[in-house]
Formats: sequence, structure tokens, C-alpha cells
Amino acid sequence: MDATTLSAAQVYVGTYAKYNNGSLSAAWLDLSDYSDKEEFYEACRELHEDEEDAEYMFQDYDNIPEALISESWISENFFAQRDAVEDSSDTEQEAFFVWCND
Repeated sequence: MDATTLSAAQVYVGTYAKYNNGSLSAAWLDLSDYSDKEEFYEACRELHEDEEDAEYMFQDYDNIPEALISESWISENFFAQRDAVEDSSDTEQEAFFVWCND
């Protein structure tokens, strides 16, 4: 994984309520469309505006190190790290991804 793939990160966002009711109603969101976690969660709220107080479920994701995301959580620092990695040297990027995978 490198900065190019990190900037192409995507998350398939559904909700636990829909999933538990047998629905896979969700959508892929490109994280490059958001500058920070609050913007990302605002998009999640708009996507699932039919639910009050929805619990988001990240059913799948691409180009995100596992250390930065799980089924119900995305790192507070993902967006800052994504931006920093894009501005880093190749050596710094390699060190970052080694750290993420450990």
C-alpha cells in the first residue's frame, strides 16, 4: 500500500439495524471526498437519514490499513494521516505502512 492507494480509500457504509433486519442497504463512500472525520460522518448521516441515531456498520473497505478501521470504528486520525502520507517521502511512506501492518 502506498500514498496513492491510501488516497483512494473507500468504505461500504451500512447500519446495524438494516443489517439485522436482513438489508444490505449501504453505499461505497470515497474518503477522498471528505477532509475530516466529521465530514465523513455527515455523509453517513445523509446516506442513512431514514434512521434516527443510526449505528454505522463499515461492512467493507478498500485501501485502508486494518489498524485504522474496523466494522464500527474509523480512526480519529485517518484523515490527517492520509494527508500527511501524501506529503511524505517514499521512505517515510514505507515506514508508515510497516507500522500500520504491525
